[in-house]
Amino acid sequence: MEYRGIDVSSWQGVIDWKKVADHGTEFAIIRITEVGNAIDRYFERNYAGCMEYRIPTGVYKFSYALSIDEVRREAEKVIEVLKGRKLQFPVFLDLEYSNQRRLGTEMIARLAEAFRRIIVDAGYRFGIYCNLDWYRNVISEELKKYDFWIARYPVDDNGTLIERYRPDIGVGWQYTSKGRIPGIEGYVDRDVFYKNYVAEEPSDKEKLSKEPKFVGKVTASALNVRTGAGTEYPNLREYPLLKRDNLIDVCDTREAIDGTKWYYVRIAGKYFGFVAARYIERQ
Repeated sequence: MEYRGIDVSSWQGVIDWKKVADHGTEFAIIRITEVGNAIDRYFERNYAGCMEYRIPTGVYKFSYALSIDEVRREAEKVIEVLKGRKLQFPVFLDLEYSNQRRLGTEMIARLAEAFRRIIVDAGYRFGIYCNLDWYRNVISEELKKYDFWIARYPVDDNGTLIERYRPDIGVGWQYTSKGRIPGIEGYVDRDVFYKNYVAEEPSDKEKLSKEPKFVGKVTASALNVRTGAGTEYPNLREYPLLKRDNLIDVCDTREAIDGTKWYYVRIAGKYFGFVAARYIERQ
């Protein structure tokens, strides 16, 4: 089954979402932030319009990140702007920046994984947007297990869906950048998706549990409590360090980018953070 929708940003200006909904639009994917992590100036208006007229919604972030720290800041800004609001479609990481491409396949995979961890830990679905060239020549095999939204349309794009350009991969296809629909002045990207996100809940495996599984005791003289699974994450502001023999509640497990095991823990009954599992002894 196919679902027809659009993706929009400030380039579309003020949108009449009632007309968009009445046209039969089945979903909308909204740009949330832009260069410099600035919030898209029409994001709030667009999100509100989709909610008012019950259009299933996702967001996308065009990534300019050239380092793990930068991509992490991009993801954290997305979560900050969403403020826990519900999305039916994923948060898509938009990979098309030419300077990013020069980093190579391995580094781009690391960037995507760092972004993904923050998104799914906040309870949202994750996906990747790119064109067919990127998918074939830049994206690593390990990333291809995620949901891909693929852009592919002819140079002489005239706004129509041309079947011979339909990719045989991905859960979605952006088939034109020159679509037209009621409620939007000028061109708009139009899309087809094959996955019914509305009928599915995010996998429980992707969500961090806050329910204690066992009590753990710290075995290191000092143990950093971090905001994510890995030494590249900063220390938790509210509770940056644990000491030897401190007891904590272990709630969940995550694997860092380097393959090491980390626990998601509750400290003093109210602070949540990540610690290296090798320094925790089960009680």
